[in-house]
Amino acid sequence: KHKNQELVFYCESCKALICTACTVVDHRPGKDHNPVEIAIVAQNTKETLQGLLQDMDPRLKEMQSSVAEVERKMSTLTPSKEAATDQAKAYFRRLHDLLQKHEEEVLNQIDEQCRADGKALQTKKDDIEFELAGLTSAQTFCQQAVEHGSDWHILEVGDQVQTRLETLLTKQLDLESDWSEFQFVEETTVGDFAKEIQSIGGLRTNVDPSKCKVIVKPAVQGFECVAVLKTMNKDARPCVTSSKAITCIMQDPSGNDVTTRLQMKSGDVWEISYTPKVTGKHKLEVKVNSQEVAGSPFDVEVQGTDTPVLTIGQKGSGVGEVNGPVDVAVDKDGNIAVVEQGNKRVQIFDANSGDSLGSFPVEGEKPFGIDVDSDGRFLVASWGENFGVRCYTKE
Repeated sequence: KHKNQELVFYCESCKALICTACTVVDHRPGKDHNPVEIAIVAQNTKETLQGLLQDMDPRLKEMQSSVAEVERKMSTLTPSKEAATDQAKAYFRRLHDLLQKHEEEVLNQIDEQCRADGKALQTKKDDIEFELAGLTSAQTFCQQAVEHGSDWHILEVGDQVQTRLETLLTKQLDLESDWSEFQFVEETTVGDFAKEIQSIGGLRTNVDPSKCKVIVKPAVQGFECVAVLKTMNKDARPCVTSSKAITCIMQDPSGNDVTTRLQMKSGDVWEISYTPKVTGKHKLEVKVNSQEVAGSPFDVEVQGTDTPVLTIGQKGSGVGEVNGPVDVAVDKDGNIAVVEQGNKRVQIFDANSGDSLGSFPVEGEKPFGIDVDSDGRFLVASWGENFGVRCYTKE
């Protein structure tokens, strides 16, 4: 604004670089403006960033240690599999005539457990390394800015870098791998096998049925419906198991069996799907390791197609309220995203409870459509002034 004037001050209220003349005219010191010399502001920002850098070292070491621990556990998967397999074969050789079929089933359990554990540990490692890479990249960028950046550069990127580092440092991460070695267990002596053939050697994991959780989602007649099983250990932490350890039985109001299907979503999360043919109260029995999980059997109220199973929000602009909802989408976590033309925002709702999980504003005069891409980003279309399709991340 003032030509040939050097920018030597920074107005903290307006977050703008200004010259000496600005401190007299547009940014006079007072309740609305607080001009400070650039060098002082830059030094304060640099000290804040240096403090954050110091806080990052323990977190980096913790995450690196966690990756090393996951790798160590992964290295024991094959030896554990081999040991369990050898024990199973030695035991079944003595019972070969009666137990050959059961031997094959147990070996399949061991293989499946190994694959499930390997997949879960690899996923855990990938997740931690992804967060580690983000933290390391942020550290490097901040270090370069602090050590080599000019005062102008520090002021230009300081707030953004500070916000990024603070977000990474406060982000809650689960660095526990939740895996323990498995082994083949001899449940029955050779002399007793004829009486207890169904209970002899099998795969034992740390799943505690009393700690497992089942989430029954709204059910509608004639549509595929689901319940979600989360397998836990005695400490109520996620615990991997195999499909052989899980049984699901559903009956309709007349006592007729309803076919269920079990599918692993992750190592400790299983989806139980079914298609009810009639309305009314159904019973769902879920067992892990032949024991019913907490709360089983579950009551499942199947609604008709003309009855809403979930109502979200009411008219308004507050949290959990909607104004001019014009389109919805389901994100990769199963939550419901609603684009509101009246509030010019996208609001996320829990698909089970209907509670609001948060919202973010969108650009464009009249947003009217929303979708979710394969990376979980929201694509919002708008028309009118400044029309277009814009991409938003959850962050």
